Amino acid sequence: MPGHHPVVSGLRADAGRLERAGRARLARGVALTSLVAVASLAVTGCGTVASPLPAAGQPLPVVTAADAPAGTATPEPDCGNPEVSLRPPAVMPAPGAMPAGTYLAEIAKRGYLRVGTLSGAPPFGSINPANGKFEGFDVDIANEIAKAIFGPGGDDDAHLKFRAVTTAERIPVILNDEVDVVVATMTTNCERRTQVDFSVPYYRAVAKVLVLKHSGHHSIDDLGGQKVCAPANTTSYQHIKDAASHPIAESRPTDSDCLLALQNGDVAGILTDDTILIGMAQQDPQTELGDSVVIDGKVVEEPDAVAVSLKHPDLTRFVNGVLAQIAANGRWTQIANDQLGSLDPPLDPMPTQPAPLYRG
Repeated sequence: MPGHHPVVSGLRADAGRLERAGRARLARGVALTSLVAVASLAVTGCGTVASPLPAAGQPLPVVTAADAPAGTATPEPDCGNPEVSLRPPAVMPAPGAMPAGTYLAEIAKRGYLRVGTLSGAPPFGSINPANGKFEGFDVDIANEIAKAIFGPGGDDDAHLKFRAVTTAERIPVILNDEVDVVVATMTTNCERRTQVDFSVPYYRAVAKVLVLKHSGHHSIDDLGGQKVCAPANTTSYQHIKDAASHPIAESRPTDSDCLLALQNGDVAGILTDDTILIGMAQQDPQTELGDSVVIDGKVVEEPDAVAVSLKHPDLTRFVNGVLAQIAANGRWTQIANDQLGSLDPPLDPMPTQPAPLYRG
């Protein structure tokens, strides 16, 4: 998988947090690893399943007023099923030939795609300490979007500029036009859709807890009255507050900061996507993955999608087209196998790409 030199603001602070996390883990004799795990379940809900696979060679269709009044695809306050997204173009434009007058053409003219991603959440988005480049599952998804715009080599340093963001910064960097897309384990939901648009989910995680071994804790139900950590401004933080056992919600800027808090005894557990927690557990053998989080009788799922500005529905459609292409040509499965194949214990079953639901 190709890496990328970070083009970021605030990177030194993120690097400092990674370095502190690394020292804590190395003190335990644990070598850092970059591993990914995806728990993917079948998509349910209303909507129309995928139209024929987009192909390259023709301009995008004109976005209708129903999809984007006054040039903006503004959702209703109650969006219904937040996993439903704009239908891809019937025929995708060829790489290097973005349609005139679209935001895609602006990106092509600029010469690079701006991507917000996490820098301290392996195996999704992190900076490889050996070469200073971004890597992870989310980085691979961003690579595919860039290649679809710029063609072969579109995922090199010249055409793809990453910005390290915290979970709290994911929406602001889009609203402030600092990035084109955010690919950062971001769950699509109706509340967020009032501020940004989302692609269809590209994977589905399950919320779980991470605890210290021999703590006697195995689930969020065991952590009532105790401090449980999640990154700030995340759905995971809200899940802690919603848990019937009434744990005490503690926030930190990043997943790595939550791991440090657990290692230091400042919190009794971490709640976030199982896909992130598996990587943490493999980094630190003194921790273990607990049970799935159940709220109101349902296992909490996290459908993660690419975030895009509401001002650019053509980009949302294009991203959905890219996700359709990598489903059809096997690239998504290749990414999953590359990132997940070395997990021990292995995922059973191996994840599959969520089925898309479209509107418009």
